[in-house]
Amino acid sequence: MAGAPVKFGSILSVCIVIYSVCYRKNLTGDERLAPVKEHLLSLERENRVALGERQPRVALGYGACHDLFVNATALLDHRMLAGEPRNFNEISNKDEFLKSFAYFFKHGAAAERFMSNSKLYEELIKQALNLPDTRWAIGGNAPLMARRFFLEGCRVLLAAKMSATLKKYIPEGIKVVGALDNEQIKDDIHMILEYKADEEFGIYSAPRANRYIIHNDENNPLLSSLEVFKENLPSFGANLLVIGGLQMMDNFPVKSNGIDLREQRLELVKEQITTQPPEVLIHFEMASYVDLTLLNHLTRLVLPFVDSIGMNEQELSNLLNILEHGQVSVVADSNPRIATALDQMRKIFVLIRGQNEKEGSTRKLSRIHVHTLAYQAILTTRRSKWKRTEAAAAKAALTAHRYVCNNDNIALDKCKLLLDDSFATTTEESSDNNKRVFFEPNKPVSCWEENLGGESVDICVAPVLICTEAQLTAGAGDNISAAGLVLQVERSI
Repeated sequence: MAGAPVKFGSILSVCIVIYSVCYRKNLTGDERLAPVKEHLLSLERENRVALGERQPRVALGYGACHDLFVNATALLDHRMLAGEPRNFNEISNKDEFLKSFAYFFKHGAAAERFMSNSKLYEELIKQALNLPDTRWAIGGNAPLMARRFFLEGCRVLLAAKMSATLKKYIPEGIKVVGALDNEQIKDDIHMILEYKADEEFGIYSAPRANRYIIHNDENNPLLSSLEVFKENLPSFGANLLVIGGLQMMDNFPVKSNGIDLREQRLELVKEQITTQPPEVLIHFEMASYVDLTLLNHLTRLVLPFVDSIGMNEQELSNLLNILEHGQVSVVADSNPRIATALDQMRKIFVLIRGQNEKEGSTRKLSRIHVHTLAYQAILTTRRSKWKRTEAAAAKAALTAHRYVCNNDNIALDKCKLLLDDSFATTTEESSDNNKRVFFEPNKPVSCWEENLGGESVDICVAPVLICTEAQLTAGAGDNISAAGLVLQVERSI
C-alpha cells in the first residue's frame, strides 16, 4: 500500500505531460506567437530604464571600425572553391579565404578571421564596393553596444580611436574619447559577409542566417584608446564598465626584444579593471577568438576579474573548451539544446569562480548571458547587484528580433519559434538540477533557482521570436548583450 501514492503520482504526471503536449500541438501559429509577444512586451514596459538622477552610466572600450556589409554569395564564386572546406586561424590567400568561408557557411556559424594579405584584402574591398547592396556602417563591439545603451536611455562614455568621418555614425549624446577631429587616422575596415538561411554556396546550404567577418586591422589590435579611457573614467562615474574588442589583438606584434607586447597591453587592461571602485560592475563581451595564446592571456588577466560575461553559442563552447582543456573550439552547434547550453554555463560559472579564488580577485563572477538564435539564457547570483533577470531576458529576446528584422515593430507574420513544448534543464539525469520546464505561451520566460558550488543562482530562459526575414546579422550579439545588461544595472544615489 505504501507504494500506491507514488504510483498514482507518476501516472498523474504522465497524464499531465500528455495533455500539455496535445494541447500545445492544437495551437495555431498566431495562437502560440501572439501571447509570447504580448508577455515579452509587458515585461519590457514594466521595467524601463530609470531616467534623471538614477540614469545608469555605462563606459565602454575599446576600439571602432568601419563595417562594409556585403552579400557573401554575390562576392564569392563557389566555382573557385578547390577542395574541402576547412578552418584557417589566419587567411593569407584566396584559396584559404574560400575554404574558410565555406566551412563556417555550411555550419551556419558566425566567424571572424584576420587576413594577413593586405593586397588581397584591398582587392576584395574594391570588388565589394561594385556590388549593388553593399553598405557602410560603424562597427566594433564597443561602439555597437554603446549605441544600444544610449538608445535605451543610459549615459555613455566610449573609448575608441576613429576619424571624424567615422565619428559621425555615433549619436551626439555619447561622449567619445580617442576620436580625432581630422582625417589623419585611417579607420580599420571590417568586411561583413552576410548570408540568409537556406542560401546556397555551391553544394552547401546555410542552416541559418549568419555572417563571416574578415579584417586587416592596424589600430584596434593596439588598444590605442586605452590610455585616454583611463584618464576619463574617474570623472565619468560609471555604474557599468564594458570590455570588448580584445579579439582584434590576434593581429598584434607579439614579441619585441623578447618582450610579449600583447601581454603588456592586457596587463594594462587588467589594471584598468582592478582599479575600478567595487560598486562598478564589470562586463566582458566574448567574441570569435582563435589565437590560443591570446585566449590563455584572457583567462588569466581578464576573466577572473569581471562580474559578467556575454557570448553566443559558438563562443560559449569555445570558452568552456579553453577553461576545461586548454584548446580552441572552432565550430559548435548553431542551435544547441537549452539543456546543453545551461550545462556549459554552469561549468563555466564554477571554473571561473575557481579562478577568482586562484588569482585572488576581489570580484566573483555573478552573471552569464548566452544569446542564441532560439533563446536567451541569463544566470545571476542571488546576492549580486544584478537586478530584474526575468525582464532582462525578455528585453534581450525582443532586441534580437528587432535588430535582425531591422524594425522596432514585431510582426507575427515575420516570426517563428524554435523552442519545443518543454525542455530539460540539464543533460545529466542524476543532477539535482534536473527537471523539465514546460513552455507556456502566456508566460514564456521561465525562471528558477539552483545551487551551484554552494552559491544560489537564478536562471531565466526567454524564447526569441526569430525574424524570418533577416535584414541584419553582424552586430546582433552586441545589441542583444547590451539590451540584456541595460535593465540589470541601477545607479546608486
